[in-house]
Amino acid sequence: MRVIAILSVLCSLLLGCDTGGGGPGVLATGRAPDFTLTLTTGEKVTKRDFAGRPLVLVFMAEWCPCSNESAPVFKEAYERYHPRGVEFLLIGFQDSRSKFRRFVERERFPFPAGYDEGDAIGASYGVNAPPTTFFIGPDGAIRNAYYGKIDDINVLVTWIEQLLDEPPAGAGGTGGA
Repeated sequence: MRVIAILSVLCSLLLGCDTGGGGPGVLATGRAPDFTLTLTTGEKVTKRDFAGRPLVLVFMAEWCPCSNESAPVFKEAYERYHPRGVEFLLIGFQDSRSKFRRFVERERFPFPAGYDEGDAIGASYGVNAPPTTFFIGPDGAIRNAYYGKIDDINVLVTWIEQLLDEPPAGAGGTGGA
């Protein structure tokens, strides 16, 4: 049993540092699944709390080198895009609650973060390993999904700008891909 646990952790480490792409099982389009998440502050949020606004939903883990390398880029993007109405939410995935909390405190994320109890939210989105990022339009539809480290602000900016270029839900137009 111990060997299986060790192999599982090693596979997660290897998968979590992919250079990027869709990732097997990741929902790349369609309606973003609903969720309820308890934040590190003790408050609860749901996907509906972000209705009508673009949302960057990020699954990360403290143990994952790619999550650690991506953290500064997401903080920079938040500072740039939150004033323009883009919401960010960090979800701890494949991690212990205490390690994820330390990660959030150490990195001083300026946006809400919560722990995915039993990795249930990640499973509903098809997440296999961190870091995985979803770009959700104001209408609640997934516009893009990316599995892997994002350490170039220009890559993140491209996807966020696409969310902002879409007409608001109900305003007509075709929206994103």
